[in-house]
Amino acid sequence: MSLIKSLLTRFRRHQSPSKGFSGSGSGMLQVEALVQAHGDWLALLATILERERVITSAELARTLSEFAAHTAEDRPAEGQILSFWASRLNDAAATLGKFPSVH
Repeated sequence: MSLIKSLLTRFRRHQSPSKGFSGSGSGMLQVEALVQAHGDWLALLATILERERVITSAELARTLSEFAAHTAEDRPAEGQILSFWASRLNDAAATLGKFPSVH
């Protein structure tokens, strides 16, 4: 299985970020899909940045986690989403360590 497919398969198993949001209906499903799509994209970007030796996925996850904590003080919903993304990046960092470098 390719690295990208492996990462996406792993990320799809994560708990939904909408469990902490109130509301129902298709609007919440669209928000959840948007949050998850951005998380997938962010994990892909982190993978590329690490491969190019710009920043490690673990360092990016730590930075995003700190940013999420500060954001949550004033904007809790945004902080929750950022925290969810930081968690995804942590998982991506752990997964990346299991794959050999391609170049």
